[in-house]
Amino acid sequence: MLQSLSIRNYAIIEAVDIDFDKQFNIITGETGAGKSILLGALNLILGKRADVNALRNKEEKCLVEATFSIEPYHLQAFFEENDLDYADETIIRREINPNGKSRAFVNDSPVVLDVLKALTEQLVDIYAQGETQNMLDKFFFCEILDELCKQTSSVKKYQADFQSFKQKNTRLHQLQTTQQQLQQEYDFNLYQLNELLEAQLNIDAYDEIENELGLLQNAELIKRNLAEVFQLIDGDEYAALSKLLQANKQLTQLTNYHAVIMEMYENLSTIIDDLKSMTRQITNIADATEYNENRIEELTEKHSIINKLMQKHHVTSAEELMEIQQQFQAKIDAYTNSSDEINLLENELKQAQQQLFEQAKSISKNRTSKIKLVEEKIAALLVDLGMPYGKIVLEQKIGTNAQLNLYGIDEIELLFAANKGSAPQALERVASGGEKSRLMLAIKSLVADTITLPTLIFDEIDTGISGEVAQKVAGILKSLGERHQVIAITHLPQVAAKAKQHFFVYKNHKQTKTFTEIKTLSQQERLHEIAVMLSGNNPPKEALENAKKLLN
Repeated sequence: MLQSLSIRNYAIIEAVDIDFDKQFNIITGETGAGKSILLGALNLILGKRADVNALRNKEEKCLVEATFSIEPYHLQAFFEENDLDYADETIIRREINPNGKSRAFVNDSPVVLDVLKALTEQLVDIYAQGETQNMLDKFFFCEILDELCKQTSSVKKYQADFQSFKQKNTRLHQLQTTQQQLQQEYDFNLYQLNELLEAQLNIDAYDEIENELGLLQNAELIKRNLAEVFQLIDGDEYAALSKLLQANKQLTQLTNYHAVIMEMYENLSTIIDDLKSMTRQITNIADATEYNENRIEELTEKHSIINKLMQKHHVTSAEELMEIQQQFQAKIDAYTNSSDEINLLENELKQAQQQLFEQAKSISKNRTSKIKLVEEKIAALLVDLGMPYGKIVLEQKIGTNAQLNLYGIDEIELLFAANKGSAPQALERVASGGEKSRLMLAIKSLVADTITLPTLIFDEIDTGISGEVAQKVAGILKSLGERHQVIAITHLPQVAAKAKQHFFVYKNHKQTKTFTEIKTLSQQERLHEIAVMLSGNNPPKEALENAKKLLN
């Protein structure tokens, strides 16, 4: 429900504040007084594009602010999804700066226009003569029929399942796209990986190969030099180890006489032990070092392979080469895993699509059962609205399981005939502006008891009617206003008289400037305004009497 509207510096409006009634509100005024300007300002709240030319004072910003009571619409999820602070009384604001930049806010949080539109289209429905957007929507009557079938909970369940289906389908397409890219590189990646795997890489492999090759390729030199070293250390009684043992024996006899001699003895004993260990190592290395041409060829080939791989992949170590191997392995695994996930998703989607189709068929069947009732009820309402031969046909097109949409498998087109004997045709081809307006009013009236409608704004939809039909339109608007908030701009006194609250738009001329202003009429002021609408300015007594009857 639209509680209030505040407008500053817009067109010929300097400052206007309006507090709306929760039921039937009427706006009247002379042609050109600014009623359409009010709607223009409200359209800014609804997310329409801003125009700097709308600024009355080009040096100040334009501000339009609306307060809505939104508790009945269950919009908490919308606010959460769009990271907005929820409040039962939500304030929406638009600002247009003199430089042409526009900003929108919901509860003081900035929002883009797409989010603003998505929110406000659930709060306000503006209907002006000639507009048929809702009625032309192929899903408009699906919602109406669902309410009449009392199957909204089933539809919401279906829609939640459908959204999950769409998300999985999107994931499948992403995986398939990724797999196609991976598949194009798969053979190349597999070849590179196998080439690296055949090299049997490990972090120490390259160093180990180099070390072993060094030993094998210099085996004779190593054995000869080690033999000489062994001879010098422990070859005979004149070798270093033998001399050191003799020296140590002499020190043994003196250790009790001086602490330093004891220290020298211990140090020399350590050196002797180290030399003995060294000779054992020399013997072991010499024994293990044998020239082996086959082994040299084998290691040389491995060394060459790793060198070529490092050159090929522009790295300088076996560790970097292993990282590249892991990268190729990850690409191969990604391809394999995506194939598995694709197969799993395809099976899940196949089952989900069939389940959705079964749900959609049930929903569609229920809609079909109510179509005739809707056609008859709207035809009856059209009689009251001055179209005794008015007829609608809801042409239901039922799709296959490959044509599932958010509303199921139905598309429903509205066909209309206004005259006796005429075949119903597409609405935009055959209906006049007034006929479309009254048809929309009939539809809204039909669903008012079952649907939580947004604020309904009718902009002069009663143009071109009078007399008894005007009374019928007024009665329907009043009845509609008892269940939902209705705001109507009208020139008909019959409609104006039925309102719960009456606003009057007028021009105020101050010195060299003209301003649009609006005021809430008292009962006496309403009486006078309706009399003026009946007979013109300075209404006679008879007009005032007629106005009084209309108000009663």
